[in-house]
Amino acid sequence: MPPGNRTMRVDAMPPCCLDALADGDADGLTQLYVDPRVRAFLGGPLDLATAQQRIAALLADRANTWVRAVRAAAGAPLAGLVMLDPHHDGEDLEISYLLLPAFWGCGLATAAVAQMRQDAFQTLGLGQVVAETQVANAASIRLLQRLGFSEARRVTRFGAEQCIFVSHAADLRTA
Repeated sequence: MPPGNRTMRVDAMPPCCLDALADGDADGLTQLYVDPRVRAFLGGPLDLATAQQRIAALLADRANTWVRAVRAAAGAPLAGLVMLDPHHDGEDLEISYLLLPAFWGCGLATAAVAQMRQDAFQTLGLGQVVAETQVANAASIRLLQRLGFSEARRVTRFGAEQCIFVSHAADLRTA
């Protein structure tokens, strides 16, 4: 880990509630997919029709996926999404997240990723998870480093250099 960065203790994070998507989340989900700031490192904003198709699929399959609504507290409006999906390498599961700009900088993304990672290790029994972000996405890199993810490798994908980070369940047990 580069000097100046430190691993954040899970118990020192702000509150965060992860729960199932609700029908009332559709407007917030739309903003996640069409906002150019949110999608800056994800290939750009989606057109409204594509966003609506993705949202319909998420809401239709919400009971069978590892996609969780991120909220600042139980019952609060949607702040973002955190997901656990197959990674492009086909070997690992990847944690990814999207957060509405109004919630940037308050620690909510860090808390959501930490909680999803904990669920992946404890509920699914995974030995490791990965996270991938563009090298240019300094904020996501700092988030992953704060949580103790280690850079495993770099690849060029989607026309940009990507960092692939890994977190091992054993590392959390010894921390």
